[in-house]
Amino acid sequence: MRAIIVLAGGRSSRFGRDKALMDFGGEPLIAHIIGKLRGLGDECVVSIGKNRAAEDYRSVLPNDTLVIQDTFDFQGPLAGFMTALNRCKSNLCFLGACDMPFIEPKIVEYLFNESSKYSGAVPRWRDGRLEPLHAVYDCDAARHAARQVIHEQVLSMISLVDHIPRIRFVNVEQEIAPLNPTLNTFRNLNTPRDLDEFQGGSGRLISSRCHLGSGSH
Repeated sequence: MRAIIVLAGGRSSRFGRDKALMDFGGEPLIAHIIGKLRGLGDECVVSIGKNRAAEDYRSVLPNDTLVIQDTFDFQGPLAGFMTALNRCKSNLCFLGACDMPFIEPKIVEYLFNESSKYSGAVPRWRDGRLEPLHAVYDCDAARHAARQVIHEQVLSMISLVDHIPRIRFVNVEQEIAPLNPTLNTFRNLNTPRDLDEFQGGSGRLISSRCHLGSGSH
Protein backbone atom coordinates (compact mmCIF):
# COMPACT_ATOMS: atom_id res chain seq x y z
CA MET A 1 0.00 0.00 0.00
CA ARG A 2 1.00 3.58 -0.64
CA ALA A 3 0.29 6.68 1.42
CA ILE A 4 0.39 10.35 0.49
CA ILE A 5 1.50 12.44 3.48
CA VAL A 6 1.36 16.24 3.34
CA LEU A 7 2.77 18.36 6.14
CA ALA A 8 0.88 21.51 7.10
CA GLY A 9 2.27 22.22 10.54
CA GLY A 10 4.50 25.22 9.86
CA ARG A 11 4.01 28.55 11.61
CA SER A 12 3.29 30.45 8.34
CA SER A 13 4.74 33.53 10.04
CA ARG A 14 5.54 35.28 6.77
CA PHE A 15 1.98 34.77 5.54
CA GLY A 16 0.41 36.09 8.72
CA ARG A 17 -2.14 33.26 8.60
CA ASP A 18 -2.33 29.57 7.77
CA LYS A 19 -0.89 29.38 4.27
CA ALA A 20 -2.25 25.86 3.71
CA LEU A 21 -5.76 27.35 3.68
CA MET A 22 -4.96 30.34 1.47
CA ASP A 23 -6.64 30.56 -1.93
CA PHE A 24 -4.75 29.08 -4.86
CA GLY A 25 -6.61 29.13 -8.15
CA GLY A 26 -9.99 29.20 -6.46
CA GLU A 27 -9.41 26.54 -3.81
CA PRO A 28 -7.38 26.20 -0.60
CA LEU A 29 -3.73 25.42 -1.24
CA ILE A 30 -3.92 22.18 0.72
CA ALA A 31 -6.97 21.05 -1.26
CA HIS A 32 -5.14 21.78 -4.51
CA ILE A 33 -2.18 19.61 -3.49
CA ILE A 34 -4.26 16.72 -2.17
CA GLY A 35 -6.37 16.86 -5.32
CA LYS A 36 -3.25 16.39 -7.45
CA LEU A 37 -1.77 13.55 -5.41
CA ARG A 38 -4.58 11.51 -3.88
CA GLY A 39 -4.92 9.24 -6.91
CA LEU A 40 -1.35 8.03 -6.40
CA GLY A 41 -1.95 6.49 -2.98
CA ASP A 42 -4.27 4.20 -1.07
CA GLU A 43 -4.53 6.67 1.81
CA CYS A 44 -3.98 10.40 2.28
CA VAL A 45 -2.77 11.91 5.56
CA VAL A 46 -2.46 15.63 6.34
CA SER A 47 -0.41 16.36 9.43
CA ILE A 48 -1.12 19.75 11.02
CA GLY A 49 0.37 21.63 13.95
CA LYS A 50 -1.01 21.52 17.47
CA ASN A 51 -2.24 25.08 17.10
CA ARG A 52 -4.28 24.31 13.97
CA ALA A 53 -8.01 23.54 13.91
CA ALA A 54 -8.47 20.13 12.31
CA GLU A 55 -12.04 20.93 11.31
CA ASP A 56 -10.84 23.82 9.12
CA TYR A 57 -8.92 21.26 7.09
CA ARG A 58 -11.54 18.52 7.09
CA SER A 59 -14.10 20.97 5.73
CA VAL A 60 -12.06 21.57 2.54
CA LEU A 61 -10.60 18.09 1.96
CA PRO A 62 -12.11 14.82 0.66
CA ASN A 63 -13.84 12.80 3.36
CA ASP A 64 -11.33 9.98 3.14
CA THR A 65 -8.40 12.28 4.00
CA LEU A 66 -7.06 11.68 7.49
CA VAL A 67 -6.28 14.98 9.25
CA ILE A 68 -4.18 14.62 12.39
CA GLN A 69 -2.44 17.01 14.77
CA ASP A 70 1.22 16.70 15.74
CA THR A 71 1.65 14.67 18.90
CA PHE A 72 5.32 15.35 19.68
CA ASP A 73 6.79 17.94 22.02
CA PHE A 74 9.25 19.29 19.46
CA GLN A 75 8.36 21.27 16.34
CA GLY A 76 9.32 20.95 12.70
CA PRO A 77 8.76 18.65 9.72
CA LEU A 78 10.09 15.61 11.57
CA ALA A 79 7.36 15.90 14.22
CA GLY A 80 4.66 16.04 11.57
CA PHE A 81 6.13 13.14 9.63
CA MET A 82 6.42 10.95 12.71
CA THR A 83 2.85 11.74 13.72
CA ALA A 84 1.65 10.70 10.29
CA LEU A 85 3.79 7.56 10.23
CA ASN A 86 2.23 6.43 13.51
CA ARG A 87 -1.20 6.48 11.86
CA CYS A 88 -0.17 5.16 8.44
CA LYS A 89 -1.22 1.68 7.36
CA SER A 90 0.85 1.68 4.17
CA ASN A 91 4.31 0.24 3.63
CA LEU A 92 5.43 3.13 1.39
CA CYS A 93 4.72 6.85 1.62
CA PHE A 94 5.35 10.00 -0.33
CA LEU A 95 6.12 12.97 1.91
CA GLY A 96 5.28 16.45 0.63
CA ALA A 97 4.68 19.93 2.00
CA CYS A 98 1.60 22.13 1.84
CA ASP A 99 3.46 25.03 0.20
CA MET A 100 4.50 23.15 -2.96
CA PRO A 101 1.51 23.54 -5.28
CA PHE A 102 3.35 22.57 -8.45
CA ILE A 103 4.26 19.05 -7.33
CA GLU A 104 4.15 16.88 -10.44
CA PRO A 105 2.30 13.58 -9.99
CA LYS A 106 4.53 11.91 -12.59
CA ILE A 107 7.57 12.80 -10.48
CA VAL A 108 5.93 11.29 -7.40
CA GLU A 109 5.13 8.15 -9.38
CA TYR A 110 8.74 8.02 -10.58
CA LEU A 111 9.97 8.22 -6.98
CA PHE A 112 7.62 5.42 -5.93
CA ASN A 113 8.93 3.25 -8.76
CA GLU A 114 12.57 4.02 -8.00
CA SER A 115 12.12 3.09 -4.33
CA SER A 116 10.96 -0.45 -5.12
CA LYS A 117 14.32 -2.07 -4.29
CA TYR A 118 15.37 0.46 -1.66
CA SER A 119 14.23 1.96 1.64
CA GLY A 120 13.34 5.23 -0.02
CA ALA A 121 13.93 7.56 -2.96
CA VAL A 122 15.14 11.10 -2.20
CA PRO A 123 15.92 13.71 -4.87
CA ARG A 124 19.46 15.08 -4.69
CA TRP A 125 20.83 18.14 -6.49
CA ARG A 126 24.22 18.24 -8.16
CA ASP A 127 25.63 20.27 -5.25
CA GLY A 128 24.51 17.62 -2.74
CA ARG A 129 21.37 19.31 -1.42
CA LEU A 130 18.52 16.91 -0.67
CA GLU A 131 14.74 17.24 -1.02
CA PRO A 132 13.52 15.25 2.01
CA LEU A 133 10.07 16.89 1.79
CA HIS A 134 9.58 15.70 -1.77
CA ALA A 135 10.55 12.07 -1.33
CA VAL A 136 9.33 8.51 -0.92
CA TYR A 137 10.11 6.45 2.18
CA ASP A 138 9.64 2.89 3.36
CA CYS A 139 7.41 3.50 6.38
CA ASP A 140 9.02 0.93 8.67
CA ALA A 141 12.53 2.14 7.84
CA ALA A 142 11.48 5.75 8.46
CA ARG A 143 9.91 4.85 11.82
CA HIS A 144 13.08 3.11 12.93
CA ALA A 145 15.25 6.01 11.78
CA ALA A 146 12.95 8.49 13.54
CA ARG A 147 13.38 6.68 16.84
CA GLN A 148 17.14 6.89 16.39
CA VAL A 149 17.24 10.62 15.66
CA ILE A 150 14.98 11.35 18.63
CA HIS A 151 17.31 9.36 20.85
CA GLU A 152 20.27 11.32 19.48
CA GLN A 153 18.34 14.62 19.68
CA VAL A 154 19.22 15.59 16.10
CA LEU A 155 15.71 16.46 15.04
CA SER A 156 15.96 17.16 11.32
CA MET A 157 14.76 15.51 8.15
CA ILE A 158 18.33 15.38 6.83
CA SER A 159 19.34 13.41 9.91
CA LEU A 160 16.41 11.07 9.34
CA VAL A 161 17.57 10.41 5.77
CA ASP A 162 21.10 9.79 7.05
CA HIS A 163 19.74 7.07 9.35
CA ILE A 164 17.79 5.21 6.66
CA PRO A 165 19.88 2.50 4.97
CA ARG A 166 19.74 1.86 1.23
CA ILE A 167 18.31 5.17 0.10
CA ARG A 168 18.07 5.65 -3.65
CA PHE A 169 19.29 9.19 -4.32
CA VAL A 170 17.58 10.45 -7.46
CA ASN A 171 19.65 12.92 -9.49
CA VAL A 172 17.56 16.07 -9.97
CA GLU A 173 19.34 17.41 -13.04
CA GLN A 174 19.71 14.09 -14.86
CA GLU A 175 16.56 12.17 -13.90
CA ILE A 176 13.89 14.63 -12.82
CA ALA A 177 14.62 17.55 -15.14
CA PRO A 178 13.76 15.50 -18.28
CA LEU A 179 10.31 14.86 -16.75
CA ASN A 180 9.85 18.38 -15.37
CA PRO A 181 12.17 20.80 -17.24
CA THR A 182 11.23 23.84 -15.10
CA LEU A 183 11.80 21.83 -11.89
CA ASN A 184 8.81 23.68 -10.47
CA THR A 185 7.81 20.45 -8.76
CA PHE A 186 10.22 21.58 -6.03
CA ARG A 187 9.06 25.20 -5.78
CA ASN A 188 7.55 26.37 -2.53
CA LEU A 189 5.61 29.51 -1.67
CA ASN A 190 6.75 31.27 1.48
CA THR A 191 4.97 34.64 1.34
CA PRO A 192 1.71 36.04 -0.06
CA ARG A 193 3.77 37.81 -2.70
CA ASP A 194 5.11 34.46 -3.87
CA LEU A 195 1.56 33.51 -4.82
CA ASP A 196 1.41 36.53 -7.13
CA GLU A 197 4.70 35.68 -8.80
CA PHE A 198 3.21 32.77 -10.70
CA GLN A 199 0.81 33.54 -13.52
CA GLY A 200 -2.57 31.89 -13.15
CA GLY A 201 -1.22 28.93 -11.25
CA SER A 202 0.78 27.89 -14.31
CA GLY A 203 3.97 27.43 -12.33
CA ARG A 204 5.92 29.80 -14.56
CA LEU A 205 8.40 31.65 -12.40
CA ILE A 206 8.20 35.43 -12.65
CA SER A 207 10.60 36.33 -9.87
CA SER A 208 13.53 34.62 -8.20
CA ARG A 209 11.87 35.37 -4.85
CA CYS A 210 10.02 32.07 -5.19
CA HIS A 211 12.11 29.32 -3.75
CA LEU A 212 13.33 26.01 -5.09
CA GLY A 213 13.28 23.09 -2.81
CA SER A 214 13.02 21.99 0.77
CA GLY A 215 16.78 21.80 0.97
CA SER A 216 18.21 21.38 4.47
CA HIS A 217 15.12 20.73 6.62
